[in-house]
Amino acid sequence: MSGPLFDTHVVIDWSARSRPSPARPTKDAIWFAVVRYGEAEAPVYCRTRHEARGRLTELFVAEADAGRRVLAGFDFPFGYPAGVAAKVSGGKGALDLWDWIAGRVQDRDDNTSNRFEVAAEINRLYPGVGPFWGRPQSWDYPEIPIGGRARHGHGHPPERRIADRLAKGAKTVWQLAYTGSVGSQVILGLPTLAALRNHPELAGRIAVWPFDSGLAVPDAQIVLAEIYPSLLQKEAHAAREDAEVLDSAQVRINAEAFSRLDRSGGLAALFGGSSDLTEEERRVIETEEAWILGLGHETALRSAAVKEAACAPI
Repeated sequence: MSGPLFDTHVVIDWSARSRPSPARPTKDAIWFAVVRYGEAEAPVYCRTRHEARGRLTELFVAEADAGRRVLAGFDFPFGYPAGVAAKVSGGKGALDLWDWIAGRVQDRDDNTSNRFEVAAEINRLYPGVGPFWGRPQSWDYPEIPIGGRARHGHGHPPERRIADRLAKGAKTVWQLAYTGSVGSQVILGLPTLAALRNHPELAGRIAVWPFDSGLAVPDAQIVLAEIYPSLLQKEAHAAREDAEVLDSAQVRINAEAFSRLDRSGGLAALFGGSSDLTEEERRVIETEEAWILGLGHETALRSAAVKEAACAPI
């Protein structure tokens, strides 16, 4: 068999905190784990998105300069439901929407941002109230209802992407706050992905799966992919070390699982998405919505997450 697709596997747990995370490593912050040639490094804790973007940029440039191929999995949706990109950005696909959001988001060094202003601007494009919802009661954003049931109007986009309907427990991209919300992470995460994609030292060396390649393995030194760490939630809890922050365990276990699966020759199949997808669903996924790497291949991913899993010789 041929060797692994990637030399380095990186898993990033993003955060939409509105202030720097505590100096002492904690949950609900930014963590990332690196596994290089099958050897795991200690997970890295970042207090701000600004710090994380800088460290990830340095990491990816160094890996590319060293001739290594990198898979970088980020734990937030890479796209919005079908039709949103054209409605909001006037473009044809998700990458146009990335640039539109990146051009409006102000994410400062101290983690303060204007994410609710950006969400409110998008809400104003749709009749009625919504689709974004979820904000502190004291915050004055009348275009954004506090609860999802307060939304109304016609012509609103779908509530969930195809992947969100199939991934157990996945939240809607429209929820900005409260338990399990992911909407703010998307608004504050996509500008970082856009910045990485357009960085002068990474341009031409980086690809976004599946937007740049379709549902196939991208031919690039650095591949950005959407992941969903909860696919390995049980395994992360079981492998969590004494006093280890769960977020740290999650990025570590996921990075190790992708690395093991790659070294055993099983990673390529994950880039094909689920075998149950229709041609139209594949088109929407490849242009607008994205897909979760590993969704539809949970058994293989979970088997690779077991430390004792044997790696085939390469």
